[in-house]
Amino acid sequence: MNAPKYVNFEILKLEDIRKTGSTVAIGKVLRGLYYESSNTVFFSDQNGQDWTFYVNDTCRIIEQ
Repeated sequence: MNAPKYVNFEILKLEDIRKTGSTVAIGKVLRGLYYESSNTVFFSDQNGQDWTFYVNDTCRIIEQ
């Protein structure tokens, strides 16, 4: 199993409600932790909200 790695990713859609102070927005490029085994990207927002994005569904990887 591969260790998670940091990637740049673009948000394609949001399936959760953003809390006050969120930096997450559709079209925004962020840096998160990619888990190849589940094909997900984990991101912690500056307001403490944790996000999980699904590659080729709710996000796309820009750079690995």
